Amino acid sequence: MAHYKIMGQDPYWMNFIGLMLLTAIEVAAVGVELGKATTLFILTVIAIPKFLMIAAIFMHLYGDADSAILTITALFPAFFIIIMILFVGLTHPEAATGLPDWCRPGNYGL
Repeated sequence: MAHYKIMGQDPYWMNFIGLMLLTAIEVAAVGVELGKATTLFILTVIAIPKFLMIAAIFMHLYGDADSAILTITALFPAFFIIIMILFVGLTHPEAATGLPDWCRPGNYGL
């Protein structure tokens, strides 16, 4: 178990409860007829805190004594991924105009 608390509780249980609540909201958003754009927006907004919760608690990027070095280690490959995407996008002759329709915003076919 962790040596720190979140709102006086074990962080793994608090993270589990938070993830279950956010998952329930996602299931409800998909189950209720809200429209494709609204559902996609809700799912995208909920994905961000879920990512942060999983990375912070389960990947030990928050709260542990060595969390600073773990965060740097986890984010180090992100720099190269961003550079790779930029260079592929900038060097491909049709990077901006030759994308398939499913890559363009608004044409996801949901």
